[in-house]
Amino acid sequence: MNGKGDAVVMMDYQYRRRAFQNLHVEQEEAKKEFQIQIKKGKSLLASVAAWFSFFHHTS
Repeated sequence: MNGKGDAVVMMDYQYRRRAFQNLHVEQEEAKKEFQIQIKKGKSLLASVAAWFSFFHHTS
């Protein structure tokens, strides 16, 4: 290949590599956010369960 074609191939490779890295970062962020939502959901569920338990025993 000539120098111009090599540059296009290299740019394409760098673009794909960057896109793949960004995808990986986004996947990790999504996993962390999902774990946070699960923790919040569990604590909310525990709070509701505790409230119902308290309400049931006081009525």
